[in-house]
Amino acid sequence: MNTFDERISSAVKNWWVSLLLGLLYILIAICLMFTPMASYVALSLLFSVAMFVSGTLEILFAVSNRKHISSWGWYLAGGIIDLILGIYLMASPGLSMTVLPFILAFWLMFRGFSSTGYAMDLKRFGTGNWGWYMAFGILAIICSIAIIWQPGLGVFTLVYMIAYALLIIGIFRVMLSFELRSLHKRATTPLQ
Repeated sequence: MNTFDERISSAVKNWWVSLLLGLLYILIAICLMFTPMASYVALSLLFSVAMFVSGTLEILFAVSNRKHISSWGWYLAGGIIDLILGIYLMASPGLSMTVLPFILAFWLMFRGFSSTGYAMDLKRFGTGNWGWYMAFGILAIICSIAIIWQPGLGVFTLVYMIAYALLIIGIFRVMLSFELRSLHKRATTPLQ
């Protein structure tokens, strides 16, 4: 029978996937902030590639941890949604810019809800900072609702809202990766 520490060690063996996702989201957010007009035009392609990569990495994480994380199905579902969204957007480069805000908003909403779920997983593992992760998830949900509520606020407002929401998700992912790495180290360090 596995001990709790062995289960944690095995469950967080791919902590670096969260770090890569976080850095990807932060990079996209910075690109959006510094070139808002060009970003809006290129957003469909940029977002589709990011969703494809994100979905692939999330599926990898879920499958490799299916025996150790009870909520691995939610990770898998998020990865599949990202992968399908990425493929759809890459196959439709002429996607209307009026539809893109809604796709992004619903994606951000799903990510916000899954982030709150991750926070609850961290709470179960005894992480003291789980409240910060919950806050980032709630902020992502609020941003997504604002985009859905007012999609016609203008190109600049929309681009900046999306950039801030991606920045929030990116920071959450980076923080999560270091928390998972800490749990991994704690579990693999022999007791003295």
